[in-house]
Amino acid sequence: MKILDQDTKDGYMKLRIEKDEDLWHLKYVIEEGDLLKTRSPRTIIEGREKRKCMIKLGVEKMEFQGNRLRTTGEIVEAPEDVEHGYHTFNLEAGDEFEIWKEKWRNYQIERVKKAARIENYKILVCLVEKGESNFAYITETGIKDLASVDVNVPGKMYKTQGEEKEGFYGQIISVLSRNAKKVDRIIIGGPGFEKENVLNRLKDDYPDVSKKVVLEDTSVTGYTGVQEVIKRGAVDRIIDESRVSEEIQLVEKFLKHLNKESGKAVYKPKKVAKAAEMGAVKNLLVNDNLITDNRYEKVMEAVENQAGEIHIIHTDHEAGRKLKSLSGVAAILRFKID
Repeated sequence: MKILDQDTKDGYMKLRIEKDEDLWHLKYVIEEGDLLKTRSPRTIIEGREKRKCMIKLGVEKMEFQGNRLRTTGEIVEAPEDVEHGYHTFNLEAGDEFEIWKEKWRNYQIERVKKAARIENYKILVCLVEKGESNFAYITETGIKDLASVDVNVPGKMYKTQGEEKEGFYGQIISVLSRNAKKVDRIIIGGPGFEKENVLNRLKDDYPDVSKKVVLEDTSVTGYTGVQEVIKRGAVDRIIDESRVSEEIQLVEKFLKHLNKESGKAVYKPKKVAKAAEMGAVKNLLVNDNLITDNRYEKVMEAVENQAGEIHIIHTDHEAGRKLKSLSGVAAILRFKID
């Protein structure tokens, strides 16, 4: 997701949907009563054909369908030569739209910003096969060629094979270790077993660097191989893994406080609501299926007003399901309450 413009004091944001995952975030941001404006096909009064034009509507209902977000409501602004009445936007990856809210809640702003920050990744890709390796950076802006290592590794009949191979691996390890601190993760890929050999060398020589590595099979190396890494979903998995990791850490932090019986961890709606009213909530943890529930709206608003942080915890991992078993809402407190 890209934030193209914003003035949240006036309730306004302009956003661009970059991929399907953004739609999932938006289903928790767009709500009944919001105004949305985007370019959408609408029937012309004379002629009955459709043309794309700018339409603004008031959201009355919304449906998330995986690769699109259907938002339906009455048109409040559109060209005079098209039909007014009710209309549906089918928001998809690549679309830009404007949104107005009476009030942006902090957790909604943070959710949009977090979705935008997810794009700010930097991944080092190393594609390797016998005697040849290619390196590239993958970022939100595209693919940047970094370097290549090309060594003629002799066949088994030559005594120098071992030396050549060691020199080949050494050059690859040198590139990976020099660039490791600049990137979030490293993908080592290729069509054969050389990627495993490189990873094993990293584990021996640079164990900290090896912890950043993900292995990925590709049929070729070079630029086409990098494109294949992306198409196979390796980058998306890494980004999602980062989100899951952050959520797991938050739940584990809550459980540690709970197990210590320090009084700085509470769960269940009534106890969390009481803590929020007292301004005691430092971190509010809410399962993703509950944040549109009106029962928790006042709790989240109270936490926001007291400069607390709201964290949406998804149930697609074990920690999220643990939270769900504890009512789906919990809080880490600034101070103990009775």
